[in-house]
Amino acid sequence: MNKREGTTLKTKTAIVFLSGSAGELDWILPILDHLLKREFDLKIIFLTKHVLASVRTNSTLNDYIHQENSKIELIFLGSYLWEMLERISYLAYRFLIKYNLKNKNIIQPIYSIFEKILETLFMHRLSLRIGNLKNNQNVIFSEYPALRRPRDKWVYKQFNDSIFFYCPHSPHVYTEDLERNYDKSEGLDLDKSRFLLMGHPGDYFVLNDNRELASNSLEKVFIGHPKYSDSWLHDLQEKSKKFRRTSETRKSINILVLSRGSGSYLDDQSHKSLVENTIDIVQKNIPNYNFLIKKHPREFNSYWDNFLNDDSINIVNDHILNLATQADLAISFWTSGAMDCHTLGVPVIEYFDPNQHPKQQVQEGNSYTTIYRKLGVVLPANNRIELERSLLRIVEDDYEIPLHKSHKFYNELITNSNQWFVKIEKILQSRNLIENLVSDERA
Repeated sequence: MNKREGTTLKTKTAIVFLSGSAGELDWILPILDHLLKREFDLKIIFLTKHVLASVRTNSTLNDYIHQENSKIELIFLGSYLWEMLERISYLAYRFLIKYNLKNKNIIQPIYSIFEKILETLFMHRLSLRIGNLKNNQNVIFSEYPALRRPRDKWVYKQFNDSIFFYCPHSPHVYTEDLERNYDKSEGLDLDKSRFLLMGHPGDYFVLNDNRELASNSLEKVFIGHPKYSDSWLHDLQEKSKKFRRTSETRKSINILVLSRGSGSYLDDQSHKSLVENTIDIVQKNIPNYNFLIKKHPREFNSYWDNFLNDDSINIVNDHILNLATQADLAISFWTSGAMDCHTLGVPVIEYFDPNQHPKQQVQEGNSYTTIYRKLGVVLPANNRIELERSLLRIVEDDYEIPLHKSHKFYNELITNSNQWFVKIEKILQSRNLIENLVSDERA
């Protein structure tokens, strides 16, 4: 592939569209930090009130985007009316595609008029804030479900000289078959302008919808998860290690709980039981303790709220990686945050019964397990007896991760995470957005 003609731009801009939760910003934060150091301007666009609130409740992310840096601009484009209209547009769009109605003579003109009105409204509001960038070679980030929304087409049409990156909103591992040999092609088609960033080919194998995600115009790039790279984690790993070494001299043991509320994965009673049993088992076995409760971003009406007057139970809003540096151990109600803790050396008990709640769990014969157990990053606990057994094991091991090997899939994921910048910078250099590759500078 030949590098495009032109000189490196004096003003380079990364545009980030956030729509769902803080997880979107969390996943791309190391990339954005890297671009800031490469003298990029950063425009962060909040498309919904929910995602703005989600980022605000994560003090690490919120502090980062509010740092004193003239290159960072925050833009809010959400409103109740607009979010409702876009939701209707999305549902109608998917309905027409699913039932192959988009080209029907009667329906197509009606939908086209409705979509054109929404496109005009959205692009007008967007142009008022970043319209001057339309003809530039920008770097644009969205979560990958945006590919299924009409909004993505509108933006791509107007910013057609930009690079588009579509990203996950969490480091969750979607594949169930860790033993399968997935296509690990390292080639990059740099003539394309749209890139799907994913942790591992196994995730794409599961998520591929044979529609938008399968498009030949979308280059699939597997870079691990940038926040799991050694360069991003090193200081946090050292801080976590130093904290856990002081467990014998401290008055209390800190237990980080990665909670999950009732909803599509847990019913109200199950959520309540997880909370009550966790408190009971810890009280029984650890005389002096502090709970650090990290709620799931979509955990509303949590049973933990009944313990706000308990001084030993603290609901916290910081990033999991920061919280893990202050934890002796973690208890997870089945969340991807277990991997965050594991990367810092914090032992994790996964207190969750996949047989009782099999949605998105991994089937093994006639029973279910979880992907984090298969990866070897958690101690399993299906019930309160197993929770107590795992807790005592960690206490006996002086709050170190029990000696066992992580799965080769996990090790491969971490290896890829340590090289995420190589492919990203090749893409940027192909558009003259950077001059020297990091690997060249380190040589």
